[in-house]
Amino acid sequence: MTEREVARDAGGASPGRSWAIAGLVLAGLGLAMFPLGGLVGVVCGGIARSKGDHTLGLVAIVVSVLSFFASFLVAAWVIG
Repeated sequence: MTEREVARDAGGASPGRSWAIAGLVLAGLGLAMFPLGGLVGVVCGGIARSKGDHTLGLVAIVVSVLSFFASFLVAAWVIG
């Protein structure tokens, strides 16, 4: 029995849920502090999708990419 099947049978969250949440948190930190947080958020979202949390993993990837590019706009606003 795989880890996904155990989580599905127990009615709990998928094994990728913690990775997806970490990706969303890193996307927020990437926007506020450092652009690399957005890139690491993309990786966490990809891991979440591979572990079975497809929807939230995709959301983490999209938000992280947007955060990565938006962080440069925030930096330009702060510097300029």
